[in-house]
Amino acid sequence: VNKIRPFSLCGLLILALLGLDNSAVSFNANSAIYLEEEIDILWGEKDPAGQEIFLSRMHQRLPEWEELFKEAAYQSGLHWTLLAAISYQESHWDPKAISKTGVRGLMMLTQTTAREVGISKRTDPKQSVIGGSIYFNRLLEQFPDSIPRQDKLWMTIAAYNLGFSYLREARGVTKSNNQNPNSWKEVSKSLSLMAEKEQDQLMNERISEALDYVQKVQLYYQTLSI
Repeated sequence: VNKIRPFSLCGLLILALLGLDNSAVSFNANSAIYLEEEIDILWGEKDPAGQEIFLSRMHQRLPEWEELFKEAAYQSGLHWTLLAAISYQESHWDPKAISKTGVRGLMMLTQTTAREVGISKRTDPKQSVIGGSIYFNRLLEQFPDSIPRQDKLWMTIAAYNLGFSYLREARGVTKSNNQNPNSWKEVSKSLSLMAEKEQDQLMNERISEALDYVQKVQLYYQTLSI
C-alpha cells in the first residue's frame, strides 16, 4: 500500500494553500507517490530504519546546507549530491559531530587533513565542506585517467574513508590476480581479500568498514539524485 510520507503531505498542503486546482494537486500527489516508489525500489530491504532516518534528515537538515554543498561543488567540479552523500555518511549533516577517533565537522576531517587543505576550524560548516571537497579532489587526481569515471569515484570514496595507500595496494593485488585494476568491483574484491588476510583485527575492521562506507554513500548519492 502506497503512503505519502510527512514531507510529501507538507508539499501538497503548500500547493493547496497556493490555490492550485485539483488536477495540479493530483499530479503532484502522483509524483510524490512515484518518487517514493523509486526510493523504495532503490533501498529495497537494505535498511528500512536507515531509510526513514535518511529521508527525514534530508528534509529537515539538508536544506540548511544545500547551497553550501552546491558552492563547494561549483568550486571543485564535483556534483553537490556526491558531497552531500559523503557528508551524511560522515556526520548525518551535523556540523558539531565528533567521532570516537576525534575527527569532526560536516565532512569529518582529521586535524592533519584540515591542515593540508588549509582549514583552521573543522566545525565551521563552510570550511569543512570546502576542505572536504578539496581533499576528495586531491584523492581523485591520484588515480590514473585510465579508470572509468564512475569506478574512480567509488575508489576515491573508499580512499576518503580508508586512505589512498590501501586503494593503491588493492589495485596492485587486483592486477597481480589478473583482474582489472580499473574496476571498482574487482578492486573491492581485493580489499575484501586483504581484510581476510589482515592479522591486525583493527585494520581488518577498518577495511570492512570502508567497503560498507562506499555502499552507503552510493545509496545516499543515488537517492539524492532521483
